Amino acid sequence: MHMKAVKTLTLGLALATGLSTLAQPKFEDVAQRATKDIEDAQAELAQLRNRIAGEKVPISIRLTELESEVQEKRSEYQQVVGAAENRTVDLNTLQDRVSVHRDTNIYLKNLMSSYIKSFSTRIDESELQVQEELINEAEQMLENTAASDSEKYSAQIKVLQASLQRIENIIGGHKFGGKALGVGDRAVDGNFVIVGPFAFFGDGGENVGFAQGRPNAAFPLVKGDGISPDILAAITNTTSTGEGVVPIDSTEGDAFKLAELEETLIEHALKGGTTIYIILLLAFCALLVAIFKLFEITSVKRPKIGALQQILDNLNAGKKQEALEIANSVDGPFGDLLVAGVEHHDEEKELLEEVLYERLLAAQPKLERFLAFIALTAGAAPLLGLLGTVTGMIKTFKLITVFGTGDAASLSSGISEALITTEYGLYVAIPSLLAQALLTRMAKGKLGEMEQASVAFVNGLSKKS
Repeated sequence: MHMKAVKTLTLGLALATGLSTLAQPKFEDVAQRATKDIEDAQAELAQLRNRIAGEKVPISIRLTELESEVQEKRSEYQQVVGAAENRTVDLNTLQDRVSVHRDTNIYLKNLMSSYIKSFSTRIDESELQVQEELINEAEQMLENTAASDSEKYSAQIKVLQASLQRIENIIGGHKFGGKALGVGDRAVDGNFVIVGPFAFFGDGGENVGFAQGRPNAAFPLVKGDGISPDILAAITNTTSTGEGVVPIDSTEGDAFKLAELEETLIEHALKGGTTIYIILLLAFCALLVAIFKLFEITSVKRPKIGALQQILDNLNAGKKQEALEIANSVDGPFGDLLVAGVEHHDEEKELLEEVLYERLLAAQPKLERFLAFIALTAGAAPLLGLLGTVTGMIKTFKLITVFGTGDAASLSSGISEALITTEYGLYVAIPSLLAQALLTRMAKGKLGEMEQASVAFVNGLSKKS
């Protein structure tokens, strides 16, 4: 409204200015109208201001309300966005926790499975008769794909509880019935008593002693050999009544194992198979030859002190018959040597030396005979032992091919038996080698003494000529 008044005033002024020259007398009228219009415009402006002032307060209040609503909506929006973000974070956290618990679940399941397997192998074999059904049930449950995790855990926990109960029982001693292998490896019924790592068995009769496991056997073996009657009586009383004093094997069964390994020399040798017979036969022949050669070489006696000089004195004095009698009184190769020297003492020196050397050569084969056989034994015995070992190892590997490597004790015993032939081959070779060297040395010593005697004989004649 006030804009209209201003326009009217402006138009009036313009008309008044433009028409002043035309209608000078009407200027007052125009001024009055302009004044009136200004007053009307001012009045209208005042009304408008009053109206604005009246409407400003509600509008400010409404604006304040709208701003508050906007702030509330913004807060609600932030809460919604925060809640959504929190839900995303919580979901990721829950997923991480689920993944951790799943991994823990798998780890515990595998740990319990390993524990069950180790439990069945570490307890005494006599206890398997009591625990075997529970262990088999747990293992079958683990292999059952239709069973739930809770069912598998329940079966595993039963085994765990049984193992804890077992520990409590064996601390103070635990008695239970079962079967064992008694005399003649016959299965007999009786009572077991487990005290710590030690197991005892008694049937009230002759099958009393320590209970020990044996590979590939259905029941434990009763070991009562070598145990004093007092100890056997104590074991019988304890297994019958469940109370008493029991012996403690500080070696935890190793003493029995070592006792089982004890064997005679012949039993040990016969484990070597057919090759050992050849080695032993060769050793026996070499021993006979060595004994024979020892007596043969030691039986070659040197002439008595002064006998050679007496022969030389008689020959130099022309008493050949007396010298020949003295030479014939000497036995063996030395006697043959002296007789030949006396018979050819009047020959040339070179011829006499040839005759004596011929006797020396004739005695050498007799002294050195059969020594080559002893040397042959020393060289052949290790080779025969190696042959027996190779043959035994081939048999062992054939058994591995058929039965596998599950039983390490059987494999080790097979390998040890295969090595017996090499062992006895060395037992035969080393003494044979020493005997051959000793006898050869003794034979050469006798030949050296004969050579020394022949030289002394020749030199003694030459000095007297």
